[in-house]
Amino acid sequence: MFMKRLFVVFLFSAVAFSGIASFVKISPSGKHFEHNGRAIIPVGFNDAITWPSLISLSYGNREAAEEYFEKLSYYGVNTLRIMFEYAQDRSGLALFESPLGTYNDTVISIWDNIISLAEKYNIYLIITPWDPFWMYENWDVNPYNSDNGGPISTMAEFLTDEETLEWQKARFRFMIERYGSSEQILAWELNNEIELWYGHVFYKADYSVGNEARRWIEEISTFIRALEIDLYGETHILTVSTAKPALTGILSGKLYRFDHIDFFTTHFYFDTIMNPKDPMKIAEDVVMNINYHNYLFNDSIPFMDSESGPIDRWPQPSRFDAACYKAFSWAHIASGGTGIGMRWPYTSPHLMPDYLLQVLKPISQFIESKGIDWLDFSGINLDNEIIVSSDKDIFHTCSGNSFEDLTAAIGWVSSEETIGNVVIESSAFDEGTYLLEIWSDRYERDVDSYILGTYEFDSADDFSLELSIDQSSFAYKLYRIEF
Repeated sequence: MFMKRLFVVFLFSAVAFSGIASFVKISPSGKHFEHNGRAIIPVGFNDAITWPSLISLSYGNREAAEEYFEKLSYYGVNTLRIMFEYAQDRSGLALFESPLGTYNDTVISIWDNIISLAEKYNIYLIITPWDPFWMYENWDVNPYNSDNGGPISTMAEFLTDEETLEWQKARFRFMIERYGSSEQILAWELNNEIELWYGHVFYKADYSVGNEARRWIEEISTFIRALEIDLYGETHILTVSTAKPALTGILSGKLYRFDHIDFFTTHFYFDTIMNPKDPMKIAEDVVMNINYHNYLFNDSIPFMDSESGPIDRWPQPSRFDAACYKAFSWAHIASGGTGIGMRWPYTSPHLMPDYLLQVLKPISQFIESKGIDWLDFSGINLDNEIIVSSDKDIFHTCSGNSFEDLTAAIGWVSSEETIGNVVIESSAFDEGTYLLEIWSDRYERDVDSYILGTYEFDSADDFSLELSIDQSSFAYKLYRIEF
């Protein structure tokens, strides 16, 4: 009788425990994310608790914030990257703790509401705990500074000082215990621009920067994973970001490892993006960086931009800014990147305006519609396997589910003028009957579908399709519907 009762109690506990949470995972293809069997392709950008979009929460106006989240949902936004605190205000009003260990009730209330609204509107969150740029700029008033009762005299010690490490773990413990049960947390981003603000800005050598960052990542990720397993029986995925768009040499060898993190993000601050002059040059640099990392990671790890935009010259004229953002976003996903990248607004006022949000609506519908099995879509670049030709000067990038058994692909084509006649051809696809969908990438209000046309055809060894496109850019899906 005792054993039977013990078994029932154990079974109940196991069922109850397993129902606590079901966190976002890496998809079977390794390129995207998955939540409860559904693919998550990040469509979103950076936000902050002090920006106009969320500032209403600081004075208790949840209604305004809810209108904002509802608006994001309408445009197809499904992911926001947000720093847990914002250190720009020298008064410390938006710091999570000041002094260390004394928590800011206002920031906690803001995050209570952000988590609640994210759950209501099905928006995922990438959360990073510190704002190192403004920590560095306002170091004289920062609570980690020993002059203010903190443990270190310079941010150069932030990753190496043992007492600081304990304060960092305490912050993560609070975040995980209070918010870690939420299924809307896509990932904890352990640190932002980790090689810059604790290393390169202090002229540390790459070898030292890499070693310090790697040891810190191991220590923090081990702590987080143990705590989450203890609390929830599973862990959120972990990432980190670098300020450099791409790492090479020693830093690449030290940080491009995935024993303690699950995927990687970098900040695509190329000259063409920081001071934009030509949207197609932006697209070319995005594709180059996506291809470089997918080659290094063997197309088996999610890789994405997590911060980008015209940092050196903003705000931009709205039409030109939207054209640059469209080129960046479509090039990112079509070439084999994870999602569309996460822009920093760089607008005035500093929030994502409608003319940028409108870029996202067709992309979101493109992702959410049928045809592509995103869970098994590896996003392998096929720029040399699918050829798009025209008598116009065009940009084209594309990716597919496989090299060996290619049955699905996506792509994006753009020109400075109306494209007109265009030919799509390839000899890389497996035999079968295929459907080609041509998609508009231009936002239109109250449009049910952005599909411009569909073409069904049989493919044996190769195919060549002639189309007429009455736009200067378009996207496409190509997938097998019968063997």
